[in-house]
Amino acid sequence: MQKTNQLTKGYMAMDLNSIAIFSQVVDCGSFTQAADVLDMTKSTVSRKVAELEEHLGVRLITRSTRSLILTPEGEAFYQSCVQMLEIMGQAELEVSANQDLIRGRLYVVMPVELGHQVMGGFLNAFLKQYPHVSLHVEMTNREVDIIGEGIDLYAQVGELDDSSLVSRKLTESRRVLAASPDYLAQYGMIESPADLKPPHHQVKVHNKAVKIPNWHLMHDGGAVSIDLPYRLKVNTITASLSACLDGLGIAVLPEFICREHFASGKLIQLLPQWDMPLVPVSLVYPQRKLMPKRLRVLVDFLVEQFEQRVKKQSTSTATQ
Repeated sequence: MQKTNQLTKGYMAMDLNSIAIFSQVVDCGSFTQAADVLDMTKSTVSRKVAELEEHLGVRLITRSTRSLILTPEGEAFYQSCVQMLEIMGQAELEVSANQDLIRGRLYVVMPVELGHQVMGGFLNAFLKQYPHVSLHVEMTNREVDIIGEGIDLYAQVGELDDSSLVSRKLTESRRVLAASPDYLAQYGMIESPADLKPPHHQVKVHNKAVKIPNWHLMHDGGAVSIDLPYRLKVNTITASLSACLDGLGIAVLPEFICREHFASGKLIQLLPQWDMPLVPVSLVYPQRKLMPKRLRVLVDFLVEQFEQRVKKQSTSTATQ
C-alpha cells in the first residue's frame, strides 16, 4: 500500500498540464505555434516544459533559434505522453455525457497514388461526417516506421511483413501490362511472355511504400517470371503511366487507372489472357489495448467505403 501511495505521489507531482503542453510543442514543432494553439504566452509554454524537464531530471528538447529537436529521452517520453493522453481522453469519453461524440486527431499516412486516386475523397467524406475529428494526412512513397513515428493508420499496398502490427484488408488491386501503340510499332508486338525480352524494356516503379514483387504471369495453371531490363526507373505510378503513354516502355500498372486509356486506344493491354498476382491493399495500425474510438470509427468507415466502391465497379462491369 505504501508503494502505491509513493507512485501516486510521483504521478501527482508531474503536472498533467505540462505533459499536454510538451506534446503540443512537439506536434507543432515550435514553442510559438504551440502557444498560439493553446492560447498561452510563449514564456508560459517554455516555462512549463522547463519545469517538466526539471521534474524528470533530463533534457527533453534541444532548442535552437530556428528549430527544436527531441533528445532520445524526449522522443521516448513523447511517445508515452501520446498514449497517456489518448487513454485519458478515451476514459473521459466513456464516463461523460457525450459518449457518442467522436473527436480528436489522427495521423494517417498512405502512398501517393492511393491517396490521390481513392483515399483522399474518402477521408474528406469522413471529416464531413465527423466534424470534431482532425486528420494529419501524409501522402508519401517513403518507407515509414508506424510505431516509431506515432502513425495512427497506414494504408499498405502489398504484403505486410511486420507481425507486431494489425492489418485489415480493404481490397485487392489487379495489375496489367500496358504499352503505347507507338512503342509497340517501334519495338514489336508482344504475343507471348517469350517476347518480353530485349530490345523490349520496362518503365520500372521502385519505392518503399508499394511492396510489389517482380513480374509474375500466370495462365492455365502455368506461371512465368519476367525480368525485363529498364531504361527508366521512377518512384510513382503516375510517373510510370505518363512515361508509358509517351512510348518509353512497358509498364505494370493498376488496372483501374488504365481503363480510360485502353478505351481511347492510347494504351494497349498486353497478354490479357495472362494474370498477375493480386496486390492486397490494407489498413495497418499498431496493436493497442485501448484503441481510440475515432480510429476504430475511421477504419470501419474506410472499409465500408471500399466495399461500396467494389460493388459499384462490379455493377458497372456487369452492365457493359
